[in-house]
Amino acid sequence: MKEQLLMKFKLPMIEDLHIVQAICSIGYRETGNKFSVNFNGSKGYLSNIEISCEGYQPERTNVIWVENLKTKKGKLQSKMVHIYHSGKNGIRIDI
Repeated sequence: MKEQLLMKFKLPMIEDLHIVQAICSIGYRETGNKFSVNFNGSKGYLSNIEISCEGYQPERTNVIWVENLKTKKGKLQSKMVHIYHSGKNGIRIDI
């Protein structure tokens, strides 16, 4: 199965619950797999955002490491996030 682009958005939009819901619903509609979005923190800070779906995920290509994507004021940079899916490799995020 070929990799397909599921959706793209600006990184700061992930803070909006509507985008999280869209990731889950579009992901399910396009792949038939349940999707989840997990926000993980460490030492009081947001460390990473993991977008997962049912099935095999061979590598950690489904994680947005936010430490390097913040402005000096601590906000998320305005970078484009592309979410891809393939039956072989699961979710891949490209920023």
